[in-house]
Amino acid sequence: MLKLVDAGTPIGLLASHGGEPVGWCSVAPRETYARLERSRTMPRVTSPETPTWTVLCFFVARHWRHQHIANALLEGAIAYARDQGAAVIEGYPFDTAGITATHRGHSDMFKALGFEFEGKRWCKRIG
Repeated sequence: MLKLVDAGTPIGLLASHGGEPVGWCSVAPRETYARLERSRTMPRVTSPETPTWTVLCFFVARHWRHQHIANALLEGAIAYARDQGAAVIEGYPFDTAGITATHRGHSDMFKALGFEFEGKRWCKRIG
């Protein structure tokens, strides 16, 4: 992770409260996720020329769960990706992607922020 940060590769956003980190979400250009680029379960749907960013993981400290921190992180991820030139942002919530890991967020959160379900992914056009 430090190598990515040192290289200037986007890796995600932090949520903090009073200077204390309370949550994190990954958000980066899709091609920076090497395993995702090779995935048959979560294949790329946009053309390689379309700047596509992916939100892949959320973490919220136990004490801060159920306080809409993940929603705020997703809102921030959308804004950050748009500011970096993304045309599309995608996510793979655990309840619709057939993935058992709950750290991918829930589809209700993506839907509430204007994402649309396409296959196994949720997608929002932002650019």
